[in-house]
Amino acid sequence: MMQNDILRTDYLEKEIVEDKEFNNYYNYIEIKSCSFKNCNFEKAVFQGIDIDSTVIEKSNLSNQQLLNHSFNEVVFHNCNLVGINFTDSYLEKVTFDNCNLMYANFNSTNLKSVTYKSCNLKSASFNDVKWKKLIFDNCSLKYTEFQKTSLKDLDVSSCDIENIQIDINHMRGLIVSWDQAITIATLLGIKIKN
Repeated sequence: MMQNDILRTDYLEKEIVEDKEFNNYYNYIEIKSCSFKNCNFEKAVFQGIDIDSTVIEKSNLSNQQLLNHSFNEVVFHNCNLVGINFTDSYLEKVTFDNCNLMYANFNSTNLKSVTYKSCNLKSASFNDVKWKKLIFDNCSLKYTEFQKTSLKDLDVSSCDIENIQIDINHMRGLIVSWDQAITIATLLGIKIKN
């Protein structure tokens, strides 16, 4: 347990924070140009948070409710983000690198220049998402749900899309590999015969 809670302010800038556990209630905080490494936010409660130009590495944000806020130029690297909820948030120039995002919720989120690289997005939800320059590189999208989200020009060809849940009315233009085309064909009810 921390004696001095560096987040007990409404604005935090140019701080390097390592090996800390946060378990308080935070009404609102703006974080800019900071670095968090080996931090545990699992028991913290954020009523409001906006993060800009910040790196979060090897940290635990499982089940965090980060709704209706903005994240700009943020890198999440090797983080545990199981069950994180970004509903109604705005993410621009955000990178998720080698993160566990199982059950993550991105519903009604605006994603601009967002990259998921080598992430586990199994059973994540991307419903009613508006996006521009969205990249999935070598991710697990098993059981991931895309409903009411245009998939035109979205490239998932390097990803595992087994049992992906796609709204057929919005899948036109989705980019897949030859092997994945079979998975997509089964979603359309097409039976493939040798």
